[in-house]
Amino acid sequence: MKKKSKLRYIAYVRKSSESKEKQELSHISQITNIKRDFGHLNIVRWMEAESKSAFTPGRSIFNEMIEAIKNDEADGIVAWHPNRLSRNEMDSAEITYLLRGKLKDLKFCSYTFINSPEGIMMLQMTMNQSQYESTKQGKDVVRGLETKAESGEKPGRVPPGYQKIPILDENGQYILHKKEKKIKTETGIDPDRWDDIKRMWDYLQSGKYTPHEIWRIAIEQMKFTMPKTPKTGGKLMGKSELYRIFKNPFYAGYFEHKGVLHKITSKSYKPMVTWEQYTTVQQILGERGNHRVGKFDYAFSSMIRCGECNCLVQVRHRTKYIKSEDKYKTYVYYYCSRKSLDRPCNQSKYTLVEDIEKNIDEELAKYTIIPEFKNLAIDILRKNNRLEVTERGRQFKSSVKQREKLQSNLDQLLDDLYAGGVERSEYEHHKHRYQTEIEKLDQLLSKNKERAEDWMNVSEKAFDFAANARHNFANGDTRTKRDVLKTLGKNLVLTDNRLLIEPNEWLIPIGEKYAELERGYFKVRTNKKATSKEIEAALVPIYNTWRVQWDSNPRHPA
Repeated sequence: MKKKSKLRYIAYVRKSSESKEKQELSHISQITNIKRDFGHLNIVRWMEAESKSAFTPGRSIFNEMIEAIKNDEADGIVAWHPNRLSRNEMDSAEITYLLRGKLKDLKFCSYTFINSPEGIMMLQMTMNQSQYESTKQGKDVVRGLETKAESGEKPGRVPPGYQKIPILDENGQYILHKKEKKIKTETGIDPDRWDDIKRMWDYLQSGKYTPHEIWRIAIEQMKFTMPKTPKTGGKLMGKSELYRIFKNPFYAGYFEHKGVLHKITSKSYKPMVTWEQYTTVQQILGERGNHRVGKFDYAFSSMIRCGECNCLVQVRHRTKYIKSEDKYKTYVYYYCSRKSLDRPCNQSKYTLVEDIEKNIDEELAKYTIIPEFKNLAIDILRKNNRLEVTERGRQFKSSVKQREKLQSNLDQLLDDLYAGGVERSEYEHHKHRYQTEIEKLDQLLSKNKERAEDWMNVSEKAFDFAANARHNFANGDTRTKRDVLKTLGKNLVLTDNRLLIEPNEWLIPIGEKYAELERGYFKVRTNKKATSKEIEAALVPIYNTWRVQWDSNPRHPA
């Protein structure tokens, strides 16, 4: 019986695939052989959960093992073969470098290692050979897939409705690949899903159903589930998966591999649609994906969400004959799309576009100023803008002067380092401090310059919106209404037939202060004895109130 070794070993076990199904016995087999061949060693730790390829660096358990060696927690490593430790240059170098010091020994079940210069050289050659084999195998696989595609057989999985079926010889025996020793397969139909997917294609080609309606039929009536794979599938089909089916040329007898379209030649393959039908469906999907313009170009489509389930609110129109008026009338109404299966929605009432526009007008009324305010405010803004630009110019010159001084100090610090006047540590400390201060000044200079250029322009646009937005919304076309609503607010929510709008931040001070300021202005304006200076003075509080908001964030949506 062999004596217990004094060296401390880590047993490292790795399988190449991250899939639980692939190489399921690999871990068990490696552990069994290590215990059989090296049961006498002092194995202080087992690291056996690694399920990643060693072809590229970055294995967490391997890195943990290396750190344990560096921290003197172990002296050696036990593994099945050197290719379990590494198949790349960086990890190979890590192992061989540690053999010069803290790593005392390596033990392998299928390889004999001697810790000597010659042994390390042979170990390097073995790990390099493993890397070469992996690289070559990868290229061989790519070349094999290309050959397979050129022969008319789709590499990898096939889309729902089809499956890979084994090829039998004349005697009913499976035909095997000579090199891969795997059963040869070809593409055939999946009897469990073929009829359902064929119905989906027929529904879309008929023009009577939208993709959304077909998807609802598939999950509610057909209970259609996606094929089960090791990582996905087995659940009800999602809407995006339905679109992938309709856009896949495989159903028309073709497949794409590396940007090249190949014709399917499998004898058991059966196309679901013709190529002409496939191209027609692509046109249908393209038309339904475009924004519709014309008589019914809806102003607020794709802007509003449901207040209960957070789904997008849809819009439709319906023309109805009004007998009492002896004419046809068109109604435009908004309603929740109820597209989420996880968030049921009880909002089933339709909201007329007139009610939504009324809510928007009520919100605009809170932030609308009279024309006199706009004209007088802009005059005051122009006067104050000249003073502001002058003040910012003075601050700009001061900041430039301060930056030049810091840069001069930084240059002098470098000269002192070369002359031996300062230590490296002291140089790095002061260098970082100077660079940080210079960076802050650069940001301040850029911000001041930007604000000096944009402040007046943005302020005028803000007053123009407040003075004209309500009128433009009431009298504008669809695009104008949409633009006004975008500028007015965000987080548009439809709840109980009422549109709720969160106003943009720059408008909030107007809504809070405007009514009081307007009363003060009209009190002076109606006073016949008031001078022009007194009228201007009545407008100053408005300017001071709103200016605070613009100074903090001058680039508001207006």
